Amino acid sequence: MSNQNDNQPVVWAVLVAVIILAVGLAVGFGIAKSKKPAAAAPAAVTAPAQSASEAASAAEPAASEASAAK
Repeated sequence: MSNQNDNQPVVWAVLVAVIILAVGLAVGFGIAKSKKPAAAAPAAVTAPAQSASEAASAAEPAASEASAAK
């Protein structure tokens, strides 16, 4: 019987550690989920490819004018 009483502090320590771990994981996942919308890509990155190609072709004449001015 005395062996069971000797292990009681160890059992309590393990139970407390498991509870702290569970609470920490829950808080961590909650923080991670709340930060995901803020990490969304900017609108310029998600623009359609056609708009990006139009922007690039519009920039070409300006670049050729700048090189001609030299």
